[in-house]
Amino acid sequence: MNDKLNNNNHANKYVWNDSLILDKIQHILADENIDELEFTEEVLEHIKAQLNESISSEEISQLAYIVAQSIDELKVLPEDNIRDYILRLINYLNDTTFMCIRGEFKGIEFNVYQDSSVEDVFNEYYSKYDEIYGISEMLSDLGLK
Repeated sequence: MNDKLNNNNHANKYVWNDSLILDKIQHILADENIDELEFTEEVLEHIKAQLNESISSEEISQLAYIVAQSIDELKVLPEDNIRDYILRLINYLNDTTFMCIRGEFKGIEFNVYQDSSVEDVFNEYYSKYDEIYGISEMLSDLGLK
């Protein structure tokens, strides 16, 4: 269970929504003032142990998300185009109890949710791509858009 709380995308198949972790810590420390705590290794280990005990499988399914690149069968293949890759992520997600999977294609991260369509995810991806590379702005500058 200790891997549950590690948010290193490359080491785990899933990561936590940061607000869930903070909420759980606040709940565990409800009777203590966080500003007065000394965060020794023992205190941190105690908090981690309590977090691991207080996180249910249901919360994992609903509040954690899968990192596609950490799962061999979900790594981008050389022949993949973005729409094919999105469809592969949607199909994988539909076979799990997770609500979200985070994909990455050509350095751009995007989320796929259980109710996502290929078109919705593609539009999110393209919007980020456009924001990074300024395609629309270039086309506009050239009078093509």
